[in-house]
Amino acid sequence: MRFLRSLTAMLLSAATTFSLVTASGCGTDAVGVDDCREIEQARCEADQPCGVIEDVDACKRYYRDHCLHGLATKPPAGASVSTCVKVIEAAGRCAKADPATKLVNCDPAVTAPHPGLSRACDVVTHPELADECVFLLNTPPVTGAAGESSSGGQPAVEPTPSSAGQAGATGGAAP
Repeated sequence: MRFLRSLTAMLLSAATTFSLVTASGCGTDAVGVDDCREIEQARCEADQPCGVIEDVDACKRYYRDHCLHGLATKPPAGASVSTCVKVIEAAGRCAKADPATKLVNCDPAVTAPHPGLSRACDVVTHPELADECVFLLNTPPVTGAAGESSSGGQPAVEPTPSSAGQAGATGGAAP
């Protein structure tokens, strides 16, 4: 009988501890869920001409759920997100004729070229490198005395071509 009481007390203690630990971890503090979805849906559409995404609908379904985590950074004003989405969509339209199209050859212009961002498909696979989408970086760019970005909105480590299209707005892998 004493063994049964000890076992019951131990199980009750474990259940209480488990409940307290999991209850504090079940909440969500996700920010920018709708912004993430808007950006990723634009990327799903624009990635098809670039040869990254074959099934646009599957991509959209994936990011509908994946974006429940929100953006990796605090979302900016709505106008910034819509500007970023417009740049991604314009890059997709430019890449439709030829995925190797250089940014300088896009008409109308998409965004300013930067190191690692020279083709229309580069904007789609790495929108965080475009000035209009720099808020997708985990850290804001360092500004110089004239208020210009000293890194050009670039992350500290340039993405490799083999990682093109693998990171979403939230840093997750594409389907």
